[in-house]
Amino acid sequence: MLRIILFALTLGVAVSGCATTENIIAKVHTPDTPLEQVLKLRPELRNEMATVELRQFFNNPESPTAGQVKVTETGLKDDSVKAIQTIYHFKRDGNKWELVNTQKMYQCLRGSDQKKFQQEPCA
Repeated sequence: MLRIILFALTLGVAVSGCATTENIIAKVHTPDTPLEQVLKLRPELRNEMATVELRQFFNNPESPTAGQVKVTETGLKDDSVKAIQTIYHFKRDGNKWELVNTQKMYQCLRGSDQKKFQQEPCA
């Protein structure tokens, strides 16, 4: 009888532990993180022949309310453009991330300041 009770208690603890682990995973990894949303918006990035750098930033690592995804593309076919940088701004609404703004900038190979990104397309 004691073995049956111990077995039942052990099984109950194991099952409740699984539920807790699932809750933790759900909090850490929401279905559509900002990076996942950008990859859905821009599926061509997965097959791009240019060099693509993806960076995801958050305002707070534990409980973020704002995030950014910065996509920098270099090695483009356009000989006047050194790089294109697109910054996607997100805010968290409850458990979902919403895209609020997109900013596209260019780094030109010609012109007065070739080290900085500018909002105007390269000539």
